[in-house]
Amino acid sequence: MGPNETRNVILAIVLSIGIMLGFEFLYNGPNRERIAEQQRAQAEQQQQQEREAAPSAAADASAPAVAPATGGPVTREQALSASTARVAIDTQEVDGSISLEGARIDDLSLRQYRQTIDPTSPEVTLLSPINTEFGHDAFFGWEAQSGDATSTLSDSRSQWTAAEGSRLTPTTPVTLTFNAGDGRAIERTIAVDEHFMFTITDTVRNTSGAPIQVRPFGTVRRDGLPDHYRNQPIVHQGLIGAFGPNNTRHQTTFKDADKHARDRVRGRVGEDERIDEAQGTGGWLGVTEHYWLAAIIPDQSERVSVYFDSNTEDGRNDYRAAYRGNWREVPVGGEITYTQRFFAGAKRYELLRAYERGGDETGGGAAIPRFDDAIDWGNFWFLTRPFFAMLHYFGQVFASWGIVFNFGLAILASTVVIKALMFPLVYQSFKAMAKMRGLQPKMKEVQERYAADKQRQQQEILKLYQTEKINPVAGCVPILLQIPVFFALYKTLTVTIEMRHEPFVGWIHDLSAQDPTSLFNLFGLLPYSVPAFLMIGLWPIFYGISMMALQALSPPPTDPVQAQIFRFLPILFTVMFAAFPAGLVIYWTWSNTLSILQQYVIMRRQGVETQLDKFLAKRFGREPTATS
Repeated sequence: MGPNETRNVILAIVLSIGIMLGFEFLYNGPNRERIAEQQRAQAEQQQQQEREAAPSAAADASAPAVAPATGGPVTREQALSASTARVAIDTQEVDGSISLEGARIDDLSLRQYRQTIDPTSPEVTLLSPINTEFGHDAFFGWEAQSGDATSTLSDSRSQWTAAEGSRLTPTTPVTLTFNAGDGRAIERTIAVDEHFMFTITDTVRNTSGAPIQVRPFGTVRRDGLPDHYRNQPIVHQGLIGAFGPNNTRHQTTFKDADKHARDRVRGRVGEDERIDEAQGTGGWLGVTEHYWLAAIIPDQSERVSVYFDSNTEDGRNDYRAAYRGNWREVPVGGEITYTQRFFAGAKRYELLRAYERGGDETGGGAAIPRFDDAIDWGNFWFLTRPFFAMLHYFGQVFASWGIVFNFGLAILASTVVIKALMFPLVYQSFKAMAKMRGLQPKMKEVQERYAADKQRQQQEILKLYQTEKINPVAGCVPILLQIPVFFALYKTLTVTIEMRHEPFVGWIHDLSAQDPTSLFNLFGLLPYSVPAFLMIGLWPIFYGISMMALQALSPPPTDPVQAQIFRFLPILFTVMFAAFPAGLVIYWTWSNTLSILQQYVIMRRQGVETQLDKFLAKRFGREPTATS
């Protein structure tokens, strides 16, 4: 590399670091602080509203839920306390209630999941009444047809009735009834399994004087973005489903749905124009967050028309995933029955796979096509799926041994497997690097001899490579092989709920979050907190040390400026990796450690002296013998 190229490399690195640090200091840091402050203010406001709402709700429990004087949405607690017409839901996995207005499933919390790693923190709330701050619900209804006119037989505002004391549990389904008048009535039976699947069976009866044409529909809707929403491009959040002619995967992010809503307001899209629409048999549709899913599963033999849509209402966007089924005739004095399902819960891989296969532990039901695609495996699913399968397998093995930090050990075990599989490919590369290291004195001699003639210097170095049968590019193989592994692990740690709040040894309480310690308060020894952009934890520092050790075994660049740049890289990567999930940093540190052991053994077998050998000789006054 000539002086111009060296200068350009230095400028590129300096500019990259400047842009990264400037973006962190001027945007990311203040933005994180602003979001944290908003969340604290929202929590304080919610607590205050709950305290203010408690006396009024007790004084008039039958009063309808209305917005506060400020014009904003009511809290979930206010809406629930003001609504007495509800049927309780009670299972080991979920708790909540069903509103008899529209038979809406609009109150659901997940008992096994907490909002933070603190076991006393509130349960994760998935569904809330639609007129609340983070409204999210599902409802199911029927349309009727008379001639060319279509009307609603039942919708989200229809008033249903239930037997007094009804309570939905895995062993006690509930029955709701709705009288539409004119001899038309609907009886709805709702059952729930031990996990997150509801089964809704409707019986439409016709005692009028003429046949009626009806068709089912279902809607999952969300009013505004989820609570604690973070825009993470690596994780799909928004509308999702598998439907259409071949039940292909469809997805629309909240961001794209927001654009559609804005374009509708500006007249760029028609009033009836949907974000996405397709027709096919069966499938599923819904709204997904990072770890949670609310999805409708129509009868898998039903021909359905599915669509995604979004609108702007009262300054917030309304997101919807909905479907309509086939028209069918209900004869005079007759009835028809239709069954569909609704999933509302955590996107656990094994559970989604069980529903996808149908039957077994899920309590029966038809197979749901591509249901585990609710997890965002990404376009490189052929990497992320096998990697997750290996992590999950080791995690289950270690869990069966009673080890709490089982997924942390699974990461370490998976690293060993990956290293073993890659070793035949990287062995020759490590041998070439060892030879390069041993060739350094001769290369230095060539550089000094032809210091005034750079072209001749390069020619002599190439001859030296040919004579010693060394391929200088071979050292890139380990790095190239690590790139897909890095992506697969990063994606797996980020999108799969199995990694959420999973602890490891010591101070790591969540493998999917960054190391919570910081060098700038001596890892918690000093009694003050540090800004988010200064959170450089102990594991990232371990990683930087392992990278320096690995560099010490590799042949250094011949150019002094490049050598200085390479010595600076561990510091740069330590800062970069500080923001990554702790599980990823642990993997990379352990991977570097194994690479150091592999490379050291190979170099000693090649008779090459390493920096470690020099240290031992200096410290103990002896030269270790090369292994045979």
